[in-house]
Amino acid sequence: MSKTKTEKAAALIIEFTVYSFIGWLYETILTSAAWGKFADRGVLHLPLCPIYGFCSLALLLIFHRLKNIPLIFVLGTLLTTAAELVASYILERFTTESLWDYSHWRFNFQGRIALGSSLIFGVLCVILIRLLHPAAEHLTGKASGRTLKITAAVLLPAILADAMTVIAGY
Repeated sequence: MSKTKTEKAAALIIEFTVYSFIGWLYETILTSAAWGKFADRGVLHLPLCPIYGFCSLALLLIFHRLKNIPLIFVLGTLLTTAAELVASYILERFTTESLWDYSHWRFNFQGRIALGSSLIFGVLCVILIRLLHPAAEHLTGKASGRTLKITAAVLLPAILADAMTVIAGY
């Protein structure tokens, strides 16, 4: 049976949350390993990096019919690099600090973006499009409409409330 618009929206909220959590996990593990100690890389209190959720959904919207892996890699690299650059300015404005610094990486721009991280994001785009999203669609497709709606009804207010506390400085 086909999902209603509300159920599809709920599935997107769930996917956003999953991709935001995966982004937080990736950032936290990578940075913790590099620094030799635990480094919580989220800006929220919840273990989420919303930029990964937003970018993942945007990339899925853009690439939903694209099958060519090299093209996904190249376009994904360019788009995520642009998103990271814009996000660096926005987050710095709201948090009054620089949340990452690539100045010690080769081929960087203002420490905000770097070729190495851009290439990693290109690989992550391929993984998202070819592996993660099909698995997420399969799982949300199997869930009942009620389960999707209840899960989204819990997740969305929690994320929004967390974001509001961060913006308000709590």
